[in-house]
Amino acid sequence: MSGEPVRRTPSGRPLRLVGPTGVPVGTVGPVGTVGPVGTDGTDGTLALVLSPERQSVAVGRHWVVRAAVDAGVTGMANQMVELLTSELLANAVLHGSAGRAIHLWFHCTDEVARISVSDSVPDPPVVLHPGIVAPSGRGMAIVEAMSNRWGVDEQPEFGKTVWFEIDLDEY
Repeated sequence: MSGEPVRRTPSGRPLRLVGPTGVPVGTVGPVGTVGPVGTDGTDGTLALVLSPERQSVAVGRHWVVRAAVDAGVTGMANQMVELLTSELLANAVLHGSAGRAIHLWFHCTDEVARISVSDSVPDPPVVLHPGIVAPSGRGMAIVEAMSNRWGVDEQPEFGKTVWFEIDLDEY
């Protein structure tokens, strides 16, 4: 679509901004697609489609932090969104993408920020409690401990969506 602004990821891949029709929830759009989503396109949810590569964690993290600031989520609440989004994205890249696109959604009301990450593997994430010297395996334990709510929604024909919510009045 000519005439649309083009932003680039750190690897040089284009992020294509789209209009109000956005990317329907639960479908696979082109990698780098950004826009509002929802059945009527007016619920204020924003979406980003990412490639299943490690640098996508940073791209998605920066994007969601900016979306949160634009929604008025600042300070400690924004830092919590950043940390927990990174954990979900890292899980999706390492364990859930199976070479397919990863979807990141951000929705915010005056009371709650909800971030969702979808990938193509239906297996739910596992909350581990590794030993002190283990180099990894703490991501979902961090999400469980620091979010107000989290869960997994099965996505038939696509995989799963892992989400968390933080209550903004606590920050």
